[in-house]
Amino acid sequence: MPHIITSGADDHIPVSNADCAPAHLIKAETWITSCCGGDDGWGQVKPFLFVRLTMSDGQTGWGEAFVLPCRETAVAEIIHALADALTDLEDLTPWALRDRVAQVADKHRGLDYSAATSALEMALWDIRGKNAQKPLYEMLGGAHATRIPVYANIWSETQWRATELATRATQLKAQGYTAIKVHPLLNHDLEEAVGAVATVRAAIGPDMHLMVDMDAKGDLDSAISFAKSIAPYAPYWLEEPTDGAEIDLLAQVSRDADLRIVTGERQFSLAHFRGILRAQGAHILNPDIAGLGGLLDMLDLSRLAHASGVALSPHCWNSMTVAASAMLHVCAAIPNTEMAEIYPEYIAHGARFASVSFTLHGAEAALSATPGLGVAMDVAALQACTVNYKQSHLSPKGAHL
Repeated sequence: MPHIITSGADDHIPVSNADCAPAHLIKAETWITSCCGGDDGWGQVKPFLFVRLTMSDGQTGWGEAFVLPCRETAVAEIIHALADALTDLEDLTPWALRDRVAQVADKHRGLDYSAATSALEMALWDIRGKNAQKPLYEMLGGAHATRIPVYANIWSETQWRATELATRATQLKAQGYTAIKVHPLLNHDLEEAVGAVATVRAAIGPDMHLMVDMDAKGDLDSAISFAKSIAPYAPYWLEEPTDGAEIDLLAQVSRDADLRIVTGERQFSLAHFRGILRAQGAHILNPDIAGLGGLLDMLDLSRLAHASGVALSPHCWNSMTVAASAMLHVCAAIPNTEMAEIYPEYIAHGARFASVSFTLHGAEAALSATPGLGVAMDVAALQACTVNYKQSHLSPKGAHL
């Protein structure tokens, strides 16, 4: 029987195992890259965690896991343990990973576990697309659009003053971006943060979209007060006004703030997002593309959100190579995409070791029809950026793709 992908629309797209040649998984590798300064002088480039799966026929697939500081190695170890478990499968597909391996910890999942399964599933999709000679968005149900609206995230742990944010915003505007996001509560109290939003809006003018992220630093009263204070500066959305786990508080902010509310980057459970949707706690959901658990979960969430009139804007605090490519393919394949997240300072860094099949044109990213994720990795260059590398040679146990 063919597998069925549930897309963001009401249709069901059959995908047959015949898309892929029989092979078994023989090797899993992980690379954790070093932290370094951004090539454009803005902020830091965080460590990234990449995975490559190699099949017995020589085909490879790349994935990427969302990682937080001090937890990168732990996520890599989970990836290697799960890769070994995959060799027990007779039918090595994204569905088999989700339903027969990842589900073992389904009731005890944490973010790190979900990040590991995200990376592995991403790699399996890459293999599947390459074998079928189809871009990932076709494997996920077809393209609603191959030109995806994007926004630039202005993030820095050291350059956070209002004037610095305004300078960075005008630089990105000059590069063609028409939407930016700021984090004004970094090292600011609420009053200072409102001033920072006002300063950035004055610098970019009235026509550029300005997203504001509170980074879950507010309680209910401060979130609503802040939302009302920044309303004159026409924010496109208000992100994480409170902790995403506090569904009742988010719902209250959504009712009282008179702004579009975004949440989801810290969560990884479809049950949580169902609760958000039932409570009408957000207008846009932004789960991390490499942290939710897998692309199948992202498609399921798109379908659930679309039925409730809620958009999806995947979070991508990851490299602008593997994870960004997966994000754009998912955005192309679902009907309720809002915008895709771009970290401009990560682009040049990623280009040191990878080439991608999407192109950025300021306001949007354009996807090509390159098979799979469309990412070509220069492994030697990646190794030069790596502080932790591990490979697992796996014993085939009759699995085939």
